[in-house]
Amino acid sequence: SSFVDQIYMYAGLAVDNKHETGFIAKEIRKHNYQTVVRLFTSLDDATVRAVLWDQSVHCLVWPPLVRYPGISETAKTDLRAYAAAGNNVVFLGNYVAVQFMNDVFGFQLTDDYQNGPYYRNDRNVRNTPFQYLPSRIEQASIETYAVKTRSLPPGGKSMLDTLGATIAFAVRYDMGTVCYVGYNYNTPFHADQWTRVLHSAIDM
Repeated sequence: SSFVDQIYMYAGLAVDNKHETGFIAKEIRKHNYQTVVRLFTSLDDATVRAVLWDQSVHCLVWPPLVRYPGISETAKTDLRAYAAAGNNVVFLGNYVAVQFMNDVFGFQLTDDYQNGPYYRNDRNVRNTPFQYLPSRIEQASIETYAVKTRSLPPGGKSMLDTLGATIAFAVRYDMGTVCYVGYNYNTPFHADQWTRVLHSAIDM
């Protein structure tokens, strides 16, 4: 199937800087030049609702967060409804993202630092975009953030893991999906592999 044609990405105060969101937008569009990445910077209820209720966009990306996003309970409810309605919410990055996912979706993910390489989980990747990844993904830098595989919620499947730690997973959330890629995309090492991981998560 063709890659998604439109994506919303958060680019507000909880993200490191505009350079990083620009870089991630560029990585998303690598080999997918028709894809439009629309940025939004405010997390007030009206903006979040306008983003989530846009019928033409079925994927929302949260880049690596440097601080916890100030988001209301109303916006969290809207985010859950967006995923449940059949859309895909993708989190990149780090343990702030893990905490945010726990708070919004009621998960109980726990972090686990394991060095790569990470291996494709062949049982779980079948019939997903992750099946086309290499069987082994090198650790790009120290900037990888894994989660204990056994802390995944019901419906959660690890796509890339090592020694009980998952670096990329997808959780079925009603009719939609919540994905995580534990890499913060700020280094060029092995970047092509990690760009493919990012594309797989977005394409779920």
